[in-house]
Amino acid sequence: MAITTPPLANPRYNHQLPGVYGQFGTGAGVRAFYLQSALTPAQLDWVSLISDIRGSERWPVRDLFQRDVDNERISGSLLPYLQDEQKIKFFNPLTLTLLPMQENSDRILAQMPRVVEDSMQRDDHEWDLLERPNYHRIRWVKGNPHYAVLEWSDLRTKLVAIDGQHRLSSLKRFWNDHESVAYQNFRTWHIPVVIVSFRVGAGRDEPPSVLEVVRSIFVYINTEARKVNRAREILLSDESVNAVCAQELLQLAHSNDLLSPKDRNPSRLPLLFYDWRGEDNEKQRIHAPASIKNVEEIHDWFEYYILGEDFSDDQEAALGVNPSHSLHGVFHDQKLGHTDSNQLREVIQEDMLPAVSYLLENFTPYRSYVEALRKLEREYENQKQSDLARHAFYELRFGTNLASDSIKPEVEKLLAGIKEKIENLKDGSLHKPINLDIGMRGVVCAFGELRGCFGNPGWMEYAEWFVHALNLVYENGWIDLRHRAKRRSFLRHIAEDHNETIVNYRLEDAYEALGAYLELLVTAYGQPLPETWRDEGWPAWKESCLEMLRSRILRGYKKQIRPQLRPKHPEGGRPLTDAVNLEADKLAGRQIRKFERELDKI
Repeated sequence: MAITTPPLANPRYNHQLPGVYGQFGTGAGVRAFYLQSALTPAQLDWVSLISDIRGSERWPVRDLFQRDVDNERISGSLLPYLQDEQKIKFFNPLTLTLLPMQENSDRILAQMPRVVEDSMQRDDHEWDLLERPNYHRIRWVKGNPHYAVLEWSDLRTKLVAIDGQHRLSSLKRFWNDHESVAYQNFRTWHIPVVIVSFRVGAGRDEPPSVLEVVRSIFVYINTEARKVNRAREILLSDESVNAVCAQELLQLAHSNDLLSPKDRNPSRLPLLFYDWRGEDNEKQRIHAPASIKNVEEIHDWFEYYILGEDFSDDQEAALGVNPSHSLHGVFHDQKLGHTDSNQLREVIQEDMLPAVSYLLENFTPYRSYVEALRKLEREYENQKQSDLARHAFYELRFGTNLASDSIKPEVEKLLAGIKEKIENLKDGSLHKPINLDIGMRGVVCAFGELRGCFGNPGWMEYAEWFVHALNLVYENGWIDLRHRAKRRSFLRHIAEDHNETIVNYRLEDAYEALGAYLELLVTAYGQPLPETWRDEGWPAWKESCLEMLRSRILRGYKKQIRPQLRPKHPEGGRPLTDAVNLEADKLAGRQIRKFERELDKI
């Protein structure tokens, strides 16, 4: 029996595409179905980039997809490849999806409309179909999925690329370059595509959110099929407890910055504080201007200092998950599913996250920097160029701006000036070592370690105590490596060596160096401890911290002293080593004893 090409089926759907229908089994309560097909170059206009969707840059942190197109990559390699008639052309299919939109609007629906299964008789054939009424439908000849048709309304549905955005951008530019020698040949191409959508499967009652659907396929493609950089992997992961914690901390800033200036919490860290987008260019990280910490560093704080490794006993205890808790099974099985991930976010948001946020927002140098940033933005808002400044600050936050082409050059010029002022604010608020990774690694290490030492008191109560004492430590110059700093000598071989080179800066170093140093000082300035805290283990903990510091300092002095003593022991060997050990032990002991006397005075 011959099967003819089906005609346009319904006036509600003004686009159609023939192809091959397929589906997968249910996973996470969702079943994927798809159409394999091909587009002509002219039909590329049907397809949008995620970055074309108005407001996509404002989507939550966890819904960060591949939004940013690297124009240098397109111009430098992809487009020349496509236009070079001496090169054989082939690439994997573009992965597209159908996003349901509010009618005649750029706004995506919050929830995916339900799919209706049905059948129909048309042109002497019986068709099976899946339809989101008024949005789109896919139908195929019963028993023969090789003859299928996808139909959609561009008033309510947007066809969007979720993988292959750079290829799509290059192809679109090729199509618009009518002067290209290869243009006529390009007109004959058929570009492979897979158009995927989802429906509720077994074990799930409610349809997923639209962004959840897009995110799930993007995560698989970019973490399983092709590795993304570590920052984006952290932002996309639903399977790592520490990654979820990092996402939720960033989301606090993101949600706050989405509000109008008058409605924002002025003390909350701004999105500018974080290098949160994880952008790179040819595998080289593009650092966001004004940022202080990146996604990877935030994640590592949780893993090394605050909670512990994923699914460890320490992490379970830190989050207050006891054997009767509904998340206990996650730690027992060491596996975090989608439903568990959403519940975990609630647990994080309830207690631990506000405490960590409080630490970052109220530590004196960070608070000063945030206040200066907010003040700078207010100053620009009050100027005649406030409309340009609004676009400039929007780009600082979200990586793009909504300015019209006519004013983009002015926005870029203003942005350059703002970036320079922000760098000056950094220099004025953040001093060495707090402006370096080692500084906050020491602080966060002490924050995590002392809570365990004092019997894991309530997160917020503990954070308020810790920050009050930490600020006294900071204001009294105990963590200051500037020249002429009064107490700089106490950091010798803990944070810097005799050549003023930063040492003990690795994540694991903090436990025995700057972290231990700050644990002693914070506890001294934090006396008396709250009555309900357990402090019977503190004397032994204190001695352990002092011994770790002495060991680190001794190691540093050995490196310092050896070159000085070598002329006196030209034979080297054991005599030189013994002399070095003797002198280094003397210097290390003197520094520790002096430090202990100062602690006793606090």
